[in-house]
Amino acid sequence: MNKEIKILIKMCLGNKESYTSEELAILMNLKYHSGIHPYLRKLQNLNYITKEGKGVYSLNKMNAKVKIIEAITAIFKQDAESLFTTHVKNILQRFSVEPTLKSHELPYHNLRVVKDIARKTRIIYSIHKGNSVIYLIRSWEEPTKMLLDFFDIDLKFDEEEYRHDVIKFFSATTAKKEHLPDDQSKELAELNIKHYLDGKDFILSKLRETDFPLITVIDVLTEKKRKEFYSNIFEIERRITDWKIKYIYNTDKIEGNILTMQDVRTILTIGNELVKKDKKAILETTNSRTALDNIFDTSNELTVEFIKKLNLATQQGIGESAGNYKIEDNCVINDSGILVDNTTPPEFVDERVRLLVDWYNKNNNTLHPLVLALVVHNQFVYIHPFDDGNGRVARLLFNFILIKHGYFPIIFYNDMKEKYYSHIRGTKYGDIKQAVYYYVELYREQLEVF
Repeated sequence: MNKEIKILIKMCLGNKESYTSEELAILMNLKYHSGIHPYLRKLQNLNYITKEGKGVYSLNKMNAKVKIIEAITAIFKQDAESLFTTHVKNILQRFSVEPTLKSHELPYHNLRVVKDIARKTRIIYSIHKGNSVIYLIRSWEEPTKMLLDFFDIDLKFDEEEYRHDVIKFFSATTAKKEHLPDDQSKELAELNIKHYLDGKDFILSKLRETDFPLITVIDVLTEKKRKEFYSNIFEIERRITDWKIKYIYNTDKIEGNILTMQDVRTILTIGNELVKKDKKAILETTNSRTALDNIFDTSNELTVEFIKKLNLATQQGIGESAGNYKIEDNCVINDSGILVDNTTPPEFVDERVRLLVDWYNKNNNTLHPLVLALVVHNQFVYIHPFDDGNGRVARLLFNFILIKHGYFPIIFYNDMKEKYYSHIRGTKYGDIKQAVYYYVELYREQLEVF
């Protein structure tokens, strides 16, 4: 990678508005500060940076290529440095002609770079098939499109035909759901991969408005409720216990649990020995209690590991894959068993979840916690990363974010689940306004009686 691009990436990663030439020399590990000036002059000539004052420089954020570098760096952090090289440009030119290549079709020096790209980024995807490895360019992904634009590379293959080949390949190789006939399992895999290629499982890049002045009303109400509780610590403990019982009853009821509110209260306050009901239903209740303990522990952080931990807590002793991502395709169905929405294919779950966590960390200190909670919850549901327990984990994440930021948690009531579902589906194309207003009102109503 040439030094000029490396300087731009360092400036993006530094997250500062401007840099002195001395600072940039240090970032570039140059022994003499004067050594930075030839690169800075070249960047100025290319209109990539602007000089703000004597020896002070900033990115020209109006420049199209600078925008691409900023976007790629925001996604891949330090790994972005490996993408802006002549080697990568040559490889992308090769894949722009032949979108699918076997390992033996690539020269050794190119193969090493391709392996590195496949391991660190979403630009190229690797598939192990028998004793060989197949590499394919992920031309449908935004980072790939941006990088191709940066290098001024046009795709030479028929994109529709290639898309069809990708769908066909993943539909044929996906793990089959044992309880479904092969044709239905293949159809589900095909629908999911189409859904993924269209970006319908990913709302983070489609978000429109994320700043809602009306939302501040809950800040005032929250502070007032906090003061009320601070004056009586024993009262808040009693109310939290009562809230947990109602929450667990409703979150499990949404997923079809048969226990009554009194059953749940008995299990959580006395023990499960007195409840003579389905063992799985009882285990779901005790598991939900364990999971709730995790979200009330504010020393936790929202990470991939934490998300898996929540799933393990909800599914412990119920599913063999508890705490692990799905290996079979799944989907969202309604109470009648009719398909409502497709989800992320198993092959792409890990990256989608990591992108979600990255998005949360990037926006953690800028967006209102209720907006953060809503987006994380809904995006998680669209991904549906686990074989089971996705709804429970999504609702736990929603409340974890609220609690982590000093707000009160909410209950997703079973008798309002259709409205709850509609506000999930309503955000699919990036418009979260109605969902935000719904949760503001829900929060306000529940806070009054908390």
